[in-house]
Amino acid sequence: MSGERFPLLRAYTQEVRPALFGRESSPESCKAIFLGVPFDSTSSGVPGQRLAPRRVREASMELETYDPTSGMDSEEASFYDAGDIPLVVDYRVLTELLGSLAREVFACGQVLAVCGGDHFVTYPVVSAAAEVYGRVQLVVFDAHLDLRDEYPVRCRYSHATVMRRLVEENYQLHIVYFRPRAFSKEEWAFASSSDRVVIVKSIEELVSSLRRGYKTYVSIDIDHVDPAYAPGVGTPEPLGEEPESLVSALKAVIERGGKDIVGIDIVEVNPLLDLGGITSALAAKLWAIIMRELNAS
Repeated sequence: MSGERFPLLRAYTQEVRPALFGRESSPESCKAIFLGVPFDSTSSGVPGQRLAPRRVREASMELETYDPTSGMDSEEASFYDAGDIPLVVDYRVLTELLGSLAREVFACGQVLAVCGGDHFVTYPVVSAAAEVYGRVQLVVFDAHLDLRDEYPVRCRYSHATVMRRLVEENYQLHIVYFRPRAFSKEEWAFASSSDRVVIVKSIEELVSSLRRGYKTYVSIDIDHVDPAYAPGVGTPEPLGEEPESLVSALKAVIERGGKDIVGIDIVEVNPLLDLGGITSALAAKLWAIIMRELNAS
């Protein structure tokens, strides 16, 4: 990797092979930078999300990536796999390291594609986006709201509090949730009382809720999808979405966001809880679709 534009990425990432879809490219010439974040220290269930970046890459090598409708192949999309950041345990260390890397990518005008890791990894990346761009809207696909003030008790920074901290600490942040289905009374009260949190149930509502003049970041917690399709998650929640529903909504957001899309993450894949690798395969398929859609936007 060239050190001229990305000195921090060169210094603090470790090459992983196979790369996503076996893609070899240069960071300077690409539209998106794919970054693995093997972190699961704030998980409240069985940890294992740290293993997801490698497993998702491995799963990507077994997928067909050509889309005859668009004529596009994910293997030819404009992205660079920067590898993984080092394994860290302390969320404060992760916040400083990942936040610095994200600011570097955003400052160069490229899309940051993050493969987590538990959902806390969204916190430093979106915080960095807000610092660089100012007005940011966060589109969330998640079974949960992650708006708790503390979880577990006396823990204010975790996968279950990440959205609460982002709203409180970034006054220009606007959050749009697509069909969440599991939340506490406290979370529902907070969401209902905030003028910067919107919950929508249809793709039409989702698209119309996106604001002009805002950069867009998309966060996908894989437990948004029903456990029948994504069993490898720490907090499975029944009655979830089918993958096709998520894909349709995701495509609509990327099409609407266009060049204002600054980042996307997929989090909470836990290979230790998976069945036959189908959750990792689903995440890899989503990355294939994302890279094609970003290339077309």
